[in-house]
Amino acid sequence: MSATRIHSKPKSWLWGTLTSIRLTVFLLLILAAVAVIGTVVPQNQPPNQYVSRFGEVWGELLWRGGFTRVYVSPWFLGPIILLTANILACVVHGLPQAVKRALQPLTVEAALTLPERGQITWPAGVDPHSLVSATLSRELGRCRQETLPNQEIYLLERGRCRPVGPYLIHVALLLILAGGLIGKFGGVDGRLVIDQGEVAGAFQVGPRAEKPLNFQVRLDKFQVFYYEPGSSPKEFRSDLTFMQDNREVSRATCRVNEPVTFGGLTFYQSSYGAQPTGPVRLKLQLGDLNQSIEAPFRQPVDLPGGRGQVIPMKVDGNFQGYGPAVLLAFSPGSGHPQVFWALKDHPELGAQPGPYRFTVEAVPFGYYSVFQVKHDPGVWWVYAGFLLFLPGLYLAFFRPVERWALVLAKTPKGKWQARLLGASPRLREDFAARQERLLMELKRGTPS
Repeated sequence: MSATRIHSKPKSWLWGTLTSIRLTVFLLLILAAVAVIGTVVPQNQPPNQYVSRFGEVWGELLWRGGFTRVYVSPWFLGPIILLTANILACVVHGLPQAVKRALQPLTVEAALTLPERGQITWPAGVDPHSLVSATLSRELGRCRQETLPNQEIYLLERGRCRPVGPYLIHVALLLILAGGLIGKFGGVDGRLVIDQGEVAGAFQVGPRAEKPLNFQVRLDKFQVFYYEPGSSPKEFRSDLTFMQDNREVSRATCRVNEPVTFGGLTFYQSSYGAQPTGPVRLKLQLGDLNQSIEAPFRQPVDLPGGRGQVIPMKVDGNFQGYGPAVLLAFSPGSGHPQVFWALKDHPELGAQPGPYRFTVEAVPFGYYSVFQVKHDPGVWWVYAGFLLFLPGLYLAFFRPVERWALVLAKTPKGKWQARLLGASPRLREDFAARQERLLMELKRGTPS
């Protein structure tokens, strides 16, 4: 006997812990704390960036502790797995009982134990059956009628399936968690940077790793549209061609919030940019000096007059909607370089450092487009979870349990007497209002 107790206690303790709401709250607090760390601390950056930002001690601690990639670290995955086990244990523990209760209708024996809510009496010679049936149908819906010796009982039960609702929510959470984990470890998430006119056969999936495509994708044309000059972009789009063995198979246009799917992969328009295809031709003005020079990108060029150097740093194909522009760094020879934008079509815009005045005569460039490439095999699990959430929420919060019974019996003096029985553990105000209406309607049919 004692040996049986010794072996049953650990199992009981473990099962009680797994089905405990305290464990759920504890795990949710841990996940919330990890999510805060993942928001505050930049993720997936090189170690030197953490050292420069947080200092040598804290930067090293964050890196070695896994806080720089928390969403794939034990700090996050451990509580997620335990939360999944916690929810699954609750479902296994409570769902069979909830289904059994939902399948068991209200019996006469159970109905007669309900609290009494009122009595109505009809005099001899008055048949209340039609009044009772019409009133109950109007206020409660379709009732079940049972006939016993010397009495008739009208039964109605609402929200019988409500106990199943919370467990449907539990199962929905399990599906969502499973979909997230399947997508995380069985999916693909990468980045594709492609120039206009270029054909790509692989995309980047990590800092240095590449994953080959089983097809080719070509960026035929990239376009960006602005609401008005100087405003933010209204739309940027990429016209793509998908090919198999260098043979065109399909064409599609990818926009922001309008992804394109091909070959099991989904392409999301992420960002874009422009890059130079040759040196920039600049026109310089210094007093009576007017001279054109060619400046290769990221290479210092000595300026006529010997007053410094200029370095083209970056090109923008449509700077704030005003057309092509070049980011120039002017170094006067001593001190820090001065950085400014020079616009090709609007040279009058923007302040420039002296003594030179720079005008962009030609800036050869080409657009490139940046796509997020994803394959998520767990997305249908997540969709199924959200769809299951809806009936679970409806049953759990909008379908309260109500049990009603009306016992109609004939007294020895020939009178008819009705007893209204009922109970509802929730929404008691609605229950009380329905009870008052029922009694009022039933009493209205009694002769004065």
